[in-house]
Amino acid sequence: MKFTKINEDNYIDCARFIYEEKKEYFDYLFKKDAFEVIKKAILFNIPPFLMENSLVIESDEGKILGVLLYASKSAFRHRYEKWIKILGLKVLGTGVKLASIIGQILLNFSVDDVYIISLSAQDFYLEYELLYRFVISHDYSRILTDVTEELIEKYKRMGFVVEKGLDDKIFRMHKKSKMNIASGIGWDTHPIKKDRKLILGGVEIESDIGLDGHSDADVLIHSIVDSFVGVSLKKDIGELFPEKDVPKGISSVFILENVLKSMKENGFFPESVDCVLITDFRLGKYRAEISKNLEKIINCPVSIKFKTGNSVYPETNLKAMTAMCVSNIISI
Repeated sequence: MKFTKINEDNYIDCARFIYEEKKEYFDYLFKKDAFEVIKKAILFNIPPFLMENSLVIESDEGKILGVLLYASKSAFRHRYEKWIKILGLKVLGTGVKLASIIGQILLNFSVDDVYIISLSAQDFYLEYELLYRFVISHDYSRILTDVTEELIEKYKRMGFVVEKGLDDKIFRMHKKSKMNIASGIGWDTHPIKKDRKLILGGVEIESDIGLDGHSDADVLIHSIVDSFVGVSLKKDIGELFPEKDVPKGISSVFILENVLKSMKENGFFPESVDCVLITDFRLGKYRAEISKNLEKIINCPVSIKFKTGNSVYPETNLKAMTAMCVSNIISI
């Protein structure tokens, strides 16, 4: 995944996400041409639909996966004459609605607040990730949004509180824009076994030995997962993926990806990962490849150190490999 902004190449797909999330709201405001109005408003950069005030999540192939569009207080105060270009003769009726809604927004809007026009993605965990990326990148103290009734529960899951109803269709919600930081510790050991693939951090290592286990025995990922789930879900990897319920040889990358989704759905996001792998097996030449692969999956910096144990630990003479991990996790 990668993060960008709305631009002239992706604005139509972004407009579709924005419209579909609050379809009833925008249809009420702009009538039957709401989607076309939003497309033009974004293209012409008409407040509050400003391209620069956006955060877009894309797949590695460039497909739009979600959009967050926001507006500061100043974005509600300027250049409204541009609406005439796309609303034409309808501007009077729609303008009265716009003025009423903007008045309601500004009534409870301090300089340190920000207004979320739309927060929409293919999956809920991606919506939460967009909100997380927004919070850690800005200094606003409170986030406001207006939603229709069917969206209230979604925003409640992200920590928003219903403030009041603006009318019988629209409800004001708010959330404090704050972060909490926690650290997680993970540890795992697997015995070495001949004629098994050696997979570490999702990377297959050239070797005639591997690690024994029910899964692919990726000891490095297992330690990372335990450091994540202990803090975010108050569980461990064995509880989430018991051997009796998962197929033998299951990919540890698959486990990690599913854990990350569960974490994000609960508002927890990895900020950094620091690992130590204890083994006599020489792995220094794989450090960059392993780190890069894990960073692509986790979307945060990952550092790895290799230690031999100086002939003291049980890992000496290739008996086993042990991985330890400390992760920093932000919750919003």
